[in-house]
Amino acid sequence: MKRKTLGTVVLAVTMATALVACSADPGTSQGDESAVSGGTIRVGLDIEVSSVDPIGNDIGQQSSLVLANAIYEPLLMDGPRGELVPVLAESLESDDLIDWTLILRPDLTFSDGTALDAAAVIAHIERAQNSESAVAQGAQEIIEIAEVDETTVEMTLAEANATFPRYFARNLGMIGSTTATDPEGSPLGAGPYRLVSLSAGSSLTVERNPEYAGNTPAYADEIVFQFLPDTDSRYQTLAAGTVDVVWIETPSLMTQAETDGLQLALANATTATAIFNTEQAPFNDPLARRAVQTAIDRDALLQVTNQGQGALSHGPISSQSEYQTGSTYPEFDPDAARALLEQYGQPLAFAYTTDAQPEAMARATAIQQMLGDVGIEMEIDVADAATWASKLFAKDFHVIEFVTSGYGDTGSAMKMFEADSFSNFGGYANAEVSALIDQARSATTPQERSDLYNAASELIVAEAAVLFFTESPSGFIASPKIGGLPDVSDRNVISVSPGEWWIK
Repeated sequence: MKRKTLGTVVLAVTMATALVACSADPGTSQGDESAVSGGTIRVGLDIEVSSVDPIGNDIGQQSSLVLANAIYEPLLMDGPRGELVPVLAESLESDDLIDWTLILRPDLTFSDGTALDAAAVIAHIERAQNSESAVAQGAQEIIEIAEVDETTVEMTLAEANATFPRYFARNLGMIGSTTATDPEGSPLGAGPYRLVSLSAGSSLTVERNPEYAGNTPAYADEIVFQFLPDTDSRYQTLAAGTVDVVWIETPSLMTQAETDGLQLALANATTATAIFNTEQAPFNDPLARRAVQTAIDRDALLQVTNQGQGALSHGPISSQSEYQTGSTYPEFDPDAARALLEQYGQPLAFAYTTDAQPEAMARATAIQQMLGDVGIEMEIDVADAATWASKLFAKDFHVIEFVTSGYGDTGSAMKMFEADSFSNFGGYANAEVSALIDQARSATTPQERSDLYNAASELIVAEAAVLFFTESPSGFIASPKIGGLPDVSDRNVISVSPGEWWIK
């Protein structure tokens, strides 16, 4: 047995979920008898990808998982209702939530034909740990790792963590070769496709991987991912037939797509929130936060920004989570907001930072009017993507809009409210909340975790750590000529393989 000690543990975690015994059938199709092989599928993404290296940040977003899954295909994948299902792994299990055993599917290879075995997984994890990317934080929880045989890896954590399998559904589970790279210098993957070329700011092309040894079909000869950040232009490109599938998060275009006879694969997988900076005035005072919270008519926001599609978000536990027990959120109550302002005892004025997307601007404008009605002055601070990110990480904001797929997984969502967490962008600190979340991570039964998570959620909502708006639809719109578009309506996180799509 080959054993290595991997150094100091970093307790910050970027992605987490409840323990899932990975014994279900793979979430990928075994093939469709009506499918047709060949041709090129063109996919429009909402972001630009400059590198496909899984030990990086470009391919971990929900909208880019379709590209990541094509090249790297993770060990585990998000399935219906938050379930994790094995893909390149056969299982990842633990009896005590500290010692974990990962079993790979046999005879896996990278796209150059070299083995994706236990040694390759260990090399990938070591590389992740030694990186400066967000992936390192989850990998560094592993303090010992052992190669038992070619398909078996044993891992020991510094402390119990029921959410550990979730790391392997995204970047940490996208095993990259440490011995060979693609034409752009990123590690080779073991997915159904391999990278051919990347044109900065424009597109990325993959072709069928002849060495693929997994279970996902790869029907198209090649897939071209085009980077189309402007939402309206991306939709028009689809309508004009220039691309075949696009990622979309705009309700009005979803409605238009139905009128235009296009296919939709959508889920309420994106949560719209706004984060208070609780480390500085005025929102270091919970009275100020609660005044804003109760002055916002979220039903009106659902109509204004979502055209009635989706659902209200009631806190960090999403409506589709296995831990949801019917939690409530404070009702819209202008009189209560005015009473809280009176207790606060001074004028309340602040800046609301958001981007220039139409939905974001509509939401910000509506909130500005609602707050004005109770005597709160709100300035809209419009920032481009780079400036928004800079403000978020530097806590250079009063309130910042934060739209994310992170609430699709309760463990990941709760991590945002631990006082010492990397992803606690608002600086919210409540020792009781942090203790409840920490206890949930080591809880051995789903019911115990549910009780702990819900107790934490009640405090988070009561103290107005974050404004929760809507669970909004997102997903894919496709031309009628594309076959194999999956039903994702029961997904918390939309993670699919484009290998299952074909041209009719």
